[in-house]
Amino acid sequence: MVDLHWKLNMPNSDMSSKSPKLSISEKSSPRNSLPSLQLPSITNDISAAAPPLCAAYDYYLRLPELSKLWESREFPNWSNESILKPALQALEITFRFISTVLSDPRPYTNSREWSRRLESLATWQIEIIAMLCEDEENNPETRGTAPTAYLSSGESKIRSYSETSLLPRLATWYKSKDVAQRILLSVECQMMRCSYTLGLGEPNLAGKPSLKYDTVCKPNEVHNLKTTPYDDRIDNYENNAVHATHQIVESWIHVSRKLLERITDAIISRRFEKAVEDCYTVERIWKLLTEVEDIHLMMDPFDFLKLKNQLSLKSSCYETASFCMRSKELVEVTKMCRDLRHKVPEILEVEVDPLGGPRIQEAAMKLYVAEKMNGFEKIHLLQAMQGIEVAMKRFFYAYKQVLVVVMGSSEANGNRVGVSCDGGDSLTHMFLEPTYFPSLDAAKTFLGYFWDNDNKWV
Repeated sequence: MVDLHWKLNMPNSDMSSKSPKLSISEKSSPRNSLPSLQLPSITNDISAAAPPLCAAYDYYLRLPELSKLWESREFPNWSNESILKPALQALEITFRFISTVLSDPRPYTNSREWSRRLESLATWQIEIIAMLCEDEENNPETRGTAPTAYLSSGESKIRSYSETSLLPRLATWYKSKDVAQRILLSVECQMMRCSYTLGLGEPNLAGKPSLKYDTVCKPNEVHNLKTTPYDDRIDNYENNAVHATHQIVESWIHVSRKLLERITDAIISRRFEKAVEDCYTVERIWKLLTEVEDIHLMMDPFDFLKLKNQLSLKSSCYETASFCMRSKELVEVTKMCRDLRHKVPEILEVEVDPLGGPRIQEAAMKLYVAEKMNGFEKIHLLQAMQGIEVAMKRFFYAYKQVLVVVMGSSEANGNRVGVSCDGGDSLTHMFLEPTYFPSLDAAKTFLGYFWDNDNKWV
């Protein structure tokens, strides 16, 4: 995310540019030995930006209040609540974002392309939400636990469609009518395989029960967080876009974290099929985050740079942490995605060779060939985990490009996030790292070599 360094009412931070170096002492190495090499600053563990920067980021986005909405529990018997609630709230923020963009009084904005981008963004989110609902209904342990209601249920205080979501109202406004109606049709199509629908005003041709959207999402409370702490000091329409964009990003990052926790539990309990479903959902969320970041390319250059000045954004050559690392939860989710590599030996049921032998590689080759019919769930899981790696690295690469385009390469270089490939910042190395699954990569390399040379697996 192209987040900013808000200094208003926030403490300043002094960041050091020093980094630890590996060296060989004179006592431990002979005089005529080869000179010591300074290893590139590729860290095995990423870290968040300085605490004051993270605090400023949280303060601007009102993340403490938003987090309370994510974590609130209304239905103790519904295990998917902690995952679907922030997803629906991100979707509702998108509806608010559409309303804000179409209300933009500036005559020089590209309203048509803005509408297309946000409609696409809403459709992406609805697709992922439908996947979560479908997976929930296919699991015997969670089937039927979602809070739903029929139109003819007779409950006087509960209606089967939302009264407080912005989408039904957008469907009646002449500026947003076509966009909102297409989104409603997307809800109808994407929820077709689910036993219930979202209840946003979609046609519901099958007459299915509707999710109690207002009770789960709490749209009014979500929209209460649309203002920033600096609205009374900053008169800039791009402020609304930056704020909404990053609230959407943070909501989906939280969904990813909950899914990754569930993936770990599923692998430990050998429920590989369930882990596969969640892995592919996490992969799609990374792709969604990439699309959300592309929204910044639509912001007016002059107004955005003016906003940057109004929010007192200042580049510093001593700041090695990238802008996106001010999101503490993004850093945590990135670590959790990388740590999936430690689950490979457990999936393959083989111990890691302490001498560095090819045990895991051989086990993977055997799985891909000899045990394919009986171990296909393991193959699917390994593929899904590698898919997460690809999508995550693609996000960080795309983020770097967006940062350069929106902020300017000079500004990006000031934070050591320029266009060169030899930068020392953690963001650059995120997508330059070697594969997280070297044994799986080696197994496929050797199998490909055998086939290229007309060899057969013995």
